[in-house]
Formats: sequence, C-alpha cells, structure tokens
Amino acid sequence: MATKGNKRTNLEANEAFLQYEEEIVNHPAYAGMPDLRHDDGTIQWETPSNRGAGVFQFSHDKRYQWWLEKAAEIGISTDEDKWISKVAKTIHPTKLHPCKVCGRVMDIRYCYLSTNFMKRVQKLSFYDSSVEMEEVTHILDFVTSLVDTYGDVAYDALPGLLKCTQVKEIPDLPHDLSAWTSWIEQSYIPKEPSMLSPGAMSNAPDRLDGFHTFNRCCRSTADKGRSKENLASYSTDRRAFENWSDGNWITANKLMGFINSNPGMKKEHCANEGNGGHHPRPCSADHIGPISLGFCHRPEFQVLCKPCNSAKNNRMYYSDVLHLIEVEKAGETVATWYADSIWQKCKGKVTDKESALRLSRVMRDNRNVAMMLLADFIDRNEFLFLFTLLNLEYADYDYDIIPGSTKINHQIVTVDFSREASTLRYVSIQKTRKIRVAFSSLSEYAKKENRNGYTYTNAKIESLKKQAFSILSNINSKMKKLNETLIVALSDEERIDAEIEAFLSTVDYTALKNMREFIEVKELLKQIMELVAQELSSNWDDPRYSRETADE
Repeated sequence: MATKGNKRTNLEANEAFLQYEEEIVNHPAYAGMPDLRHDDGTIQWETPSNRGAGVFQFSHDKRYQWWLEKAAEIGISTDEDKWISKVAKTIHPTKLHPCKVCGRVMDIRYCYLSTNFMKRVQKLSFYDSSVEMEEVTHILDFVTSLVDTYGDVAYDALPGLLKCTQVKEIPDLPHDLSAWTSWIEQSYIPKEPSMLSPGAMSNAPDRLDGFHTFNRCCRSTADKGRSKENLASYSTDRRAFENWSDGNWITANKLMGFINSNPGMKKEHCANEGNGGHHPRPCSADHIGPISLGFCHRPEFQVLCKPCNSAKNNRMYYSDVLHLIEVEKAGETVATWYADSIWQKCKGKVTDKESALRLSRVMRDNRNVAMMLLADFIDRNEFLFLFTLLNLEYADYDYDIIPGSTKINHQIVTVDFSREASTLRYVSIQKTRKIRVAFSSLSEYAKKENRNGYTYTNAKIESLKKQAFSILSNINSKMKKLNETLIVALSDEERIDAEIEAFLSTVDYTALKNMREFIEVKELLKQIMELVAQELSSNWDDPRYSRETADE
C-alpha cells in the first residue's frame, strides 16, 4: 500500500517505485526542483500541464524553467532536438528506472528489442525460435544467446540486424562476442538506434525525474501479470543449466550452434534415416546422453530430424548406451556427478531397446532425487556451496571451432576447438546467465507442491545430509558473509543480473571450489547418490521401470 511519497491515484505505486521516488528527490542532481511536496509531506511526482486550479496550478511551468536552467548548467543547448530528454538522461544518477505498476527495473537507455528488430530476426533463414525475443529482452542478452545458439552465421547477420538511420555503418568486427557486446554497449546504444527502445520513455517536465512512470514492460497494458516474465532471453543451453549438468557448456553450446546453423550441416541426414519413415531436413543437434537424465552437456551430438528429436525426448536408444560406454572407455566422463553411480550400476544391464528405455526411467528417477537433494540446500540457504557446483570456470575461456576439424561418424558430430583466455565482459555475461537460470529453476522446483516424481531417503541418507549441513554451518565468517551476499543478489528479481555481476567481481571461483569444506560436502552428496543408486538398481525389474513402452 502506498503510504509514503505518493498520493493515491487510479494506479497504486509499488514499494520499489516509492523507494525510488525518495532516492530521486534526495539526490543532488534534482536539488531545487519546485513544488516538491504536498502539504502532508508526500511527493508531488506528476505535474501535468493541464492542471486548471489549485496551489500547484503552475508547477508544470515552474519545473519547465528548472529544466531550462539545468540544461544550461550541464551544457546542453535548448536549441537541440529533444533537449529536455537529453538533460533527463544525462543527470539521471543510475540510468535504472523501476516501473510504477510492477516494480521491474529497466534501463532508461535504448537497450531493448524493438518490433522492427524482432521482425528482422524472424526473417533470418536460420532462425528457428530457439532464442526467445520479447520487447523486454536486453540487446546484450539477445546477442549473446543468438551467437551461442547459431554460431558464425549469427555474427554474419548482426550488421544487417543492427543497421539503421542512426547507425548506418557497422564496423567490421571479428567473430568475437566480447568485441560485439563492447561495441554495442559503448557505441551503438548511446546513438539511440531505432532498432532498440528505452526501458522508460522521457516525460519531462510532467514527471519529476523526467521519465514515464510505466516502463516498457507495462507501457501498453499496465498489466501486473507481466512483471516477472522472462528476466532475459535464453538460449537452448537453458536445459543444461536447469539440470545442473556437468561438462564444458561453452564448447557444447558452440557445437550445438554450429550444427543447427551451418549450411553444410543442414544437408546431413537424420541418424535414423535407414530405419524407415520420413526424416525431413534440416536436422538438429541431439544429446546422445540426455541432460534431463543427468548426462553431461558435452561437445558431441548426433544429428536427428525434428520428428525424431521430439520423439526421443528424454529417452535413450540402445545405440546411445553403447556409444556412451565406448566414449567412457576412451577416458571421457559422460554422466554428471549425481548420475554417475546409477549409470555405472545399470549400463551393463542394457541389452536392447526395451532395457535402454528402462535405464532412461531409472535415471529419470535418480535425477529427481538429485534435484530434491539440491533443493534442500536452497531451503537451508546454503547458496554458496551450490554456486561451486555450476562449473563456471569454463566461461573463463573463448573457444573457437578449428576450421576443417569437423568429424561425422554414424551421424555423430565432433569438432576440435582452439582456446584462449576470455575477456571480462564475455565471462560476466556467460556466468551471470548460468547462475540466474540454475538457481531460479531449482527454486521453482523446490516450490512445486504436487510432484509425481520419485523420491527416496533412508536413515543413512538423512545422517549424511545432517553431516553436510553441519559442515556448512561451521564455515568461516567470511564465507558466511559471501553466502548472504549471494542470497541477496539472487533475491533481487528486478536487478538480478547486475547484482550477480557485482557478486562475481568479489569472488575467486577456483578458490571456492577447492575449499576443504565444500569438497567434503560434495563427497557426502556423492555418497548419498550412491545409496540412491543402490536402491534404484535393486529395483531394475520393478514394473515401474519394466512396463510396456509403446506409448513412449
């Protein structure tokens, strides 16, 4: 309820906006603003020009004069086009503005996808909606997702997507995400290109800070239901983040993008083409070991047509199991830490299509137990330990597919990568997205009330969990403070990316992963999943896993 800083209107202000109002009126940039408060102390935020009577009848004119003086103070000529808008943007202390309706904080700069930009994207020959677009999608999030998903063809498309009246010449930049995001942020956005839109439109002197109270998120509908839609656009790697998968997610994403967009790869036939049926092209990248069952997100995929990829879903072919066993023999890890025990105990039981499907069911239950286990750490506010399980170190490097290194064997695609240290901006974008998606997904998982998934525990498991929580409760004060900082960062839904980036700048991730206490706790979790694997493998012949599979 609005009780401070805002008169009751037809639309009640949220707490985020009320706090913002107080911060603005107390900021030196707005010193001397006329007719600042009503008699009861509440802020007079809006001063419409059509006010016909009353003590504040001339507030609009007074504030217009204030803006004229402010323009002269900071050196902006009032003869310039949109001078008052330029003044409002220049003096704004944070460039961030909460929506009065929903509280969502958005950038006042031209950072968000316009309708025309999204139309251009939809016309791209390779675009298949894998990367989501909305009017609240930030351009840097979108470009990062586009490049991750489609690779080189995305880089080639960027000049055509970004070119507009305000920016007619796009520089010849390398196929490097850091180079593109830096240029967009430092050169493109400041020119206020028509391909992008601001989070909040200018509205001085009608509004005290010079901006409309409704942000882009609610401008057209003032719909509170949209306040928490998609904090950012996500690439196809989202499932790997949601499942807390091991594996080099940077190279895996890069190869997925290559397979899904490279013209030569589009000509490749489906791995199941010899089995009859219709297999339309182009095909797409399929995880041989589904990450939804606990397998690693690795840079190795088989090529499947869309009908086969959709039908396979989170199940395994017999050939998948045989292939992964061979990959393991070559020294690779194929299962995420929480799925390795059940994989090792049951892979040898697979002898045909039916038993491969049975393994899929068993591993699906194992994955459910693992997610519930991790959710227990969310409930206990042990975020920092979970943070160390995200394999963020892979983002410290840029990987490029070495030309001519593509190998296709039985429609299974691998490539070789070059590697070099990444840049700060690239690292930040990649890590921030993974943290955001992983924690938000796990939190939602923990909140679900009616899960049909398999759960299992026993006295030994509960004892191991108790040991783990005891270890974490006794970490040093510095680590406890970091844990609290991470909790706060992840709880700020409207500024979550900025908060996560700030947190990342304060920590040494490698040092955290190697903390004795965190290593001990992860070992305890592996012991728990070993006990779960023993239970599940002993029930291999249970009807839950051996039932008929025709409908699957």
